[in-house]
Amino acid sequence: MSSQRLLALLALLALMLLSVPGSPVRGAPCSSAVEEPSETSGDEIPEISVSPAAKWKPLTRMLRCDVINLRDQQFVEEFHEPKENMSNYKENTLPLPHVGARDCSSSNFSKESCLQRISHGLQVFAVYLQFVESEYSRSGKAADIKFRTKILFDHVIHRMKNPQLVQELDSDARELLLRALPAASAWDRKSTVHVLLREFASFLEDTYRAIRQMETQARRRPAPNRSA
Repeated sequence: MSSQRLLALLALLALMLLSVPGSPVRGAPCSSAVEEPSETSGDEIPEISVSPAAKWKPLTRMLRCDVINLRDQQFVEEFHEPKENMSNYKENTLPLPHVGARDCSSSNFSKESCLQRISHGLQVFAVYLQFVESEYSRSGKAADIKFRTKILFDHVIHRMKNPQLVQELDSDARELLLRALPAASAWDRKSTVHVLLREFASFLEDTYRAIRQMETQARRRPAPNRSA
């Protein structure tokens, strides 16, 4: 069996486990162990149909942990400093997506608007992961993260009442996003990779909170009157 097919099957197995009640999932705090890089590229991963029944909350937690692990690995290897020094590199001038409290955390937020913001952010970060993958080529983890970001995006779209409102980024929009990234020097490129991974982890953390808020809102919704 090829390594690409094996990776795809393992990803599918992980999602199947997430849909089983009581299955162990990785959550905060995440392990930051630096692992050996793989040699798989995102273009080699085959398409897999994943059941929408898989739970999106543990999927978000698992994806966030993997982004954090890759962020820590890249920082240690590229900046030659311990990950505890990351607080010295907080500067960020990139207009990156975020999940705002007004859209996803207020007491009367709109689930549809929240899902639309999350889906847009996932599309944008999926584009930025191409930059991460090309600039930090020593690790093949970015390809797997990009693959599962697409899976999470599909789950979000599946839960929308009007998924047609989500505009897919065309090639021109994706190219524009990539061209706007600071990449003039080697320092700019590795700093940009660090910022993208750090902010994507933060975006996924806010997404996880929003999903929890939606589930809480759904539980509080009064049950339909069946006596009529």
